[in-house]
Amino acid sequence: SSGDDSSYDSGGTKAPLPPPTNQIYDNSIKPTLSIPAVSLTNGTILKKNSTYLQKYGELQIKNGTGLDAVAKLIRGGTSVLTIYIKANNAYTMRDISDGVYWLAFALGLDWDSTTQKFRSNRQYSAFEDTFNFTTTNEEYTIFEVTLNPVLGGTAETTDVDPQQFDAY
Repeated sequence: SSGDDSSYDSGGTKAPLPPPTNQIYDNSIKPTLSIPAVSLTNGTILKKNSTYLQKYGELQIKNGTGLDAVAKLIRGGTSVLTIYIKANNAYTMRDISDGVYWLAFALGLDWDSTTQKFRSNRQYSAFEDTFNFTTTNEEYTIFEVTLNPVLGGTAETTDVDPQQFDAY
């Protein structure tokens, strides 16, 4: 031993680090965490059908989940208003005409603007109860819903087929 405190006996001989070989990188492996998930601005309108947006009805939607949401207000098989609601944000749909509506929503992460779908953590649901908007001279309907379970809440949701959701 040379008496040098930093040396140790590895049992091998001193040799320079070998030069790196030309590695072939597999381009099919996409980095997942280096790119931040795509999220739209809260309240972004993805689809609008003004035919059913002529009155004063309001639907306040609170997204208390950790996922972004796309909420679709549906009437008679047609999407009236499709809105992007970010995680832990809220949005109020306004000017809703009188009538019976359904509300379906998709939760997820990493929005793909080309396919108009989330890339991961996708969940598709709809409220089982319809929303009946009426306007009189004195008043109009305001509904408030949360997309996350609420203690004491009465709104039941049911799973929706993704293809059906996308068809609206």
